[in-house]
Amino acid sequence: MGTEKSAYYLEGTGLEGIPISEFNYHKSPDVRALVLLDEEGFDWNRDLNKAINLIRRKNIPIIVANSDETYPVSKHEVHIAIGGIADMLEAIVGKKVIRFGKPSSQMFIFAFQYLQTRVPVSKEDILMVGDTLSTDIMGGNKFGIDTALVLTGNTSAEQAKFLIKSTGIIPDFVCKSAVI
Repeated sequence: MGTEKSAYYLEGTGLEGIPISEFNYHKSPDVRALVLLDEEGFDWNRDLNKAINLIRRKNIPIIVANSDETYPVSKHEVHIAIGGIADMLEAIVGKKVIRFGKPSSQMFIFAFQYLQTRVPVSKEDILMVGDTLSTDIMGGNKFGIDTALVLTGNTSAEQAKFLIKSTGIIPDFVCKSAVI
């Protein structure tokens, strides 16, 4: 599920993807996974129902590339992200979703190792900047790097103190904006 552009990441590994809109259960019986790449590029009603029925009929993994539940679209509004769709599918079918990306350490390890092949860098030289405590800041904390929560996206200035206290996810820095 996602846009053609997001399918590039899947197809770049040599795997073949079938957009959920083109999926036909009777003509595509060899599907081995449902991969959630992007919250755009599909018909929410038709294609989410197709996805639900696919994972009800076949014992295949559900993989999501981004655990963010929302993303900011303006100063005061957010839209549902693919991680939120994954949460919904997980609740409906009662099956755990395999999550990649923040806050998983594997993404941070990959990025850190990749960076080290280009420049000499240590964890002390890195700052994780993000707008979401449960993905960006938790991921940086788990990986052992400094974190900065920016209050211009998923976490508003009004919510920040409460969310930090209630979740126990503590950034090293809190910034009103990502603009320097």
